[in-house]
Amino acid sequence: MRIAVTGATGVLGQEAVTALVAAGHEVTGITRQDRGVPVVEGRGARSVVADVFDETAMTRVLRGHDVVINTLGHMPVGMTAMRPLAWREDDRLHAEASVAIAAGAARAGVRKLIQESTVYLYPDNGDEWIGEDKPLSVRNQAFRPRVQEMRAAVDFATGGRSAVILRLGQLFGRDPQSTYALRAVREGDPILLGKPSSYITLLHHRDAGRAFVAALQAGSGFYNVGGEPIRRERWAKDLGREAKADGPAKFFPEIAQTLVGTRLDVQRRSLRVSSLRFLGETGWRPTIGPSTPGWSHL
Repeated sequence: MRIAVTGATGVLGQEAVTALVAAGHEVTGITRQDRGVPVVEGRGARSVVADVFDETAMTRVLRGHDVVINTLGHMPVGMTAMRPLAWREDDRLHAEASVAIAAGAARAGVRKLIQESTVYLYPDNGDEWIGEDKPLSVRNQAFRPRVQEMRAAVDFATGGRSAVILRLGQLFGRDPQSTYALRAVREGDPILLGKPSSYITLLHHRDAGRAFVAALQAGSGFYNVGGEPIRRERWAKDLGREAKADGPAKFFPEIAQTLVGTRLDVQRRSLRVSSLRFLGETGWRPTIGPSTPGWSHL
């Protein structure tokens, strides 16, 4: 198939491109800047420089493709995420670029859209499992860009077209956020939010890339994609082990956690997310877990 990947120079996009090329697909990696061209082509894909905020440009670039995979995002790293303005670019990508991509893809005759999303749209559910039918907790204005992105994908799925929205677990691997976290653990700084007994659902970037390939055979709908949920106290130990630190990663004191703001407060939620629907539909399975030695270099 001819497949276009937006956000192709990001960690997630690069993994998607690599997995798609390995599966034998003809891949176009869309980058917003010329400096992204060697990154895309180094992964074995054809590169195109285009303005993802321009629907007309997207229509032109996406014409002739069977599938579009949108992995756009620009999350701030570390504690800079506490500053609302640090999310401005990420918000704009989800609220504006994703909408332009979905509309442009429809006009270009693309038949399938695969949209990246996140499990952090779900509410805290304690020890209970979370399936795709669980109502979302997105009333806060901070979630508006993600909601707009989701609606654009749903709107795409008309006229015989299909849209697959993947709600990915918290990503970890060889990326700036993981690198920041491991450095903080080595230096003895607190890095974790939430309660040690609460659940977290993790997903390695490489497995996320494979999930986009698996999603090619999924029908329209929402799918959770993550590994086996674990308690945060175990994630703390895994982080300490991977960082080669003297002990587990530290949690922020409870009083400090109440001050992190809306953007980071979602990371305090206990999310025991089930990915059984996606596993059953596609046969995908995670291969790298938080206890896998050397996961930060894979």
